Amino acid sequence: MVEIKKIIDGFKHAFSTDGTKHEDCDISLVRKLADFVVRRNMSEPAVMFLESVRPLNYVGSQAMVFFKPILSRFFTKVEYDKLAVMLENRESIDLLIREIEQRVNSNV
Repeated sequence: MVEIKKIIDGFKHAFSTDGTKHEDCDISLVRKLADFVVRRNMSEPAVMFLESVRPLNYVGSQAMVFFKPILSRFFTKVEYDKLAVMLENRESIDLLIREIEQRVNSNV
């Protein structure tokens, strides 16, 4: 009976969208990533990709752990780890899309 309760408690958290607030350093990290994307003229593919994988944001954040040796070249180790944890939260995807779109619109 105890094992079933643990499984049920795990599922309650699996799809939760707790309204965690982002810290200032988290927002600056998202802005750095948005600048990186816009400078390379990859804003449209990036937004399309982020919109299409929104339901899989947790899986994507875990994939970042897998690709860490390759992608950590662009961020410090601390920034990269924080970004991977941030992207587990669904609101972070929206924040990143908004930042990319703001930078594209300000460059037009």
